[in-house]
Amino acid sequence: MVGTILFAYHRFEHTREVLKALLHNDILPEKLYIFQDGIKQDTNLEEWRAVNRLIQNITWCETEVYVAEKNKGLAKSVVSGINHVLQECDAVIVLEDDCVPHRQFMRFMVTALSTYEKEQKVYSVSGYAWDVNLQDQEEDAYFNGRICSYGWGTWKDRWSQFEEDYHLVKKIKRDSAANARLQIWGQDLAGMVTGNILGKCDSWAVFWALKVIEKGGYCLSPYKQLVHNVGFDGSGVHGANIIEDSQRWEDEESKSFLFPKKIEINQECEDEFRFLFAGKHGEEKMKLYRDVLIQWIQMKQQGKSISIPETWEDGVAVWGKGDIFDCLIYELKENVQIKYIIESRPSSEEYKGIPIISINELPDDVRNIIVVPYFDLNIIKAKVKKLKLDIELWGLDECFVSENTQL
Repeated sequence: MVGTILFAYHRFEHTREVLKALLHNDILPEKLYIFQDGIKQDTNLEEWRAVNRLIQNITWCETEVYVAEKNKGLAKSVVSGINHVLQECDAVIVLEDDCVPHRQFMRFMVTALSTYEKEQKVYSVSGYAWDVNLQDQEEDAYFNGRICSYGWGTWKDRWSQFEEDYHLVKKIKRDSAANARLQIWGQDLAGMVTGNILGKCDSWAVFWALKVIEKGGYCLSPYKQLVHNVGFDGSGVHGANIIEDSQRWEDEESKSFLFPKKIEINQECEDEFRFLFAGKHGEEKMKLYRDVLIQWIQMKQQGKSISIPETWEDGVAVWGKGDIFDCLIYELKENVQIKYIIESRPSSEEYKGIPIISINELPDDVRNIIVVPYFDLNIIKAKVKKLKLDIELWGLDECFVSENTQL
């Protein structure tokens, strides 16, 4: 049996939205296990009680409701809840109270769990579509090496390998093959482990992600979104105010999903995920950017400025935004036209009057790109090379000069 789990706490509207979406799925849970964490001292008691009444009065499927006597926190709640359900189920589908499933989420998950049940190297399936730019394929999903905790599932035998091991990163780095996988699928994970130690976060998923990387496991993800995370509205313990703009499935009545027959990961996928996670929370990346700003300040104090190659006279594009980009605009404004800003997945149409485009949309009139996130320069070079573009890339650090020149 596949058990469906919902972890709730005190967000009534979020929980109600998730349950309503589950009710309207074209496949209902065989059995819905609901775990509500206990009350903390500063918890909104009325909101918590409203959630409790909601989960106690579900009649549209079989349920088991567990209410913790004391507050466990997210990580302990999730791990203990999954362990409990897998005592009587062969596999689980896991939702938290901010993960609203598409009406075909359950069909996707149940079919995927059945399809890869015997494939021991497949560790996780998820309805969440990663923010990566992959070429369209005949299949509806693809394999990668990173678990996702937004609407996901696994099997009893694979979850049995889970362990809260704070030495996993060190173990992985001692193995060259595993460390290579870490550089693709988990450059942000060491920072998350540190965050757990310092009490800045309470993540169980970081250990699951590291275990799958250590084992060389495969994870299945859809190309289009089947889970909408509504928790990024600032209401959750781990929430932040961001907007999801991933492409979603149309709201069709039913669909037969086509899954990959070969369990493999292609180079394009590795490149995209390496770019997605590269130095996301890494100290090395932040140190490089601090060094650039320091070098820039020292250069200005010496009356020096950015070197402008003749090829920039017809205008340039800049890859990336942020504080350093703002400095770059000011530095170049009298001498070089910045025609476009390039982002992997543009989230808006323009910034400070400059059009924002993807690299696939770059017009022929631009032959030079200044790369602000030069930490990722080699990855960006690989993307440009794959597209066979006749473009010269300039890392930001290459723009400084040693001679006493003025713009």
